[in-house]
Amino acid sequence: MEIMKRDNLTDKIAKFCFDYGVIDRAIDEDELKSIIYNQLYEESFIENIINTLITTTRTRSDINVKELKVILIELEKIRLELEYKNYNKAL
Repeated sequence: MEIMKRDNLTDKIAKFCFDYGVIDRAIDEDELKSIIYNQLYEESFIENIINTLITTTRTRSDINVKELKVILIELEKIRLELEYKNYNKAL
């Protein structure tokens, strides 16, 4: 299971968040990218961003669904990888 490069995924998430109003424009784009990049391999962050994207885009009709699916799939790949890595350590 190949995961998209971290910086590419960070850019996609930040762009999507700004394009569709998931994140308020009051935050600087570089600051948002830095936050996402640095937290991208924290399981709780991944779960929160997945839930945020789903919740905030559910009622909108102007969403690029294809782009949303790509982002969510990549985040889920990371989440599963982290979950099973931690699971295997416990065994």
